Amino acid sequence: MKQYYKDKAPKWTNEINEKRDLIFGTDSDNSISCNLLEDITSGKWKPNYYFDFENLYGIENTGNKSIGVDMAFRKNFPCFDNHLSQQYNNSEYNPNCFNLNLYKGITADKSYHKKFPFSTLMLIMAYYDIPLPKTQLGKEIILAVDSSFKGHYASNSFFKNIHTEWLELMGFSELYDILEQRSKSYFSGLQEEFLLNEKIHINENGYLETNIDVKAIQPYLDWKLYIPDQQFELYKECKLGYINDIKKERLPDNVISLAYTSKDRASFTYL
Repeated sequence: MKQYYKDKAPKWTNEINEKRDLIFGTDSDNSISCNLLEDITSGKWKPNYYFDFENLYGIENTGNKSIGVDMAFRKNFPCFDNHLSQQYNNSEYNPNCFNLNLYKGITADKSYHKKFPFSTLMLIMAYYDIPLPKTQLGKEIILAVDSSFKGHYASNSFFKNIHTEWLELMGFSELYDILEQRSKSYFSGLQEEFLLNEKIHINENGYLETNIDVKAIQPYLDWKLYIPDQQFELYKECKLGYINDIKKERLPDNVISLAYTSKDRASFTYL
């Protein structure tokens, strides 16, 4: 990742020797990212919460500060986020959110089409200088997580160029050749093979369950992959909401996370 953007990261991203609780989520991007962060910090940062964008669950009350992973929290809550979380240039934003969209001034109203097109996993890898997997299939799995490959195959060359520019900014230009060798349908096949688009949910007994084929992915990545097997309990009830026209509809009070899913739409969680 270009140093200019690394220098904009919140201070907490470098506090890797301090104990932190990671917030696990509902998909492969979040789970593989949490596993990587635990590896980077030698276990100082590890999952203790699960957030399904409706309710927050926890394992134990550690007293540690928390970090959202692949989550667009508001206020000053620390998080790694690849979503678009600002409507206008002068809109409120979270200064403790590590998000390249914020640093490039990309907003929903003016430049949604230029937003960061990759996974939170790739964001974290680029920031902490984590090498890409050694094998081609390993690199392809990285591109398949959160459909990070899609922008390369846009019918409009304008969007493909944006995708390529982001690859260069991240320091992952070598992935361009792999994308050229493959097709959109090939990567969709990888997603089906490894069940990368399956969700992680919490069952009635408080344990996480998923169909993501973690064991099949493991040989291709250099850090331990796992889904926490401890029992979670409900800590806080929330509500999930949507806006279909952000220029006409108002957000409710007490919004705790917010992501713009198109130029006109937003998804949010509130208390």
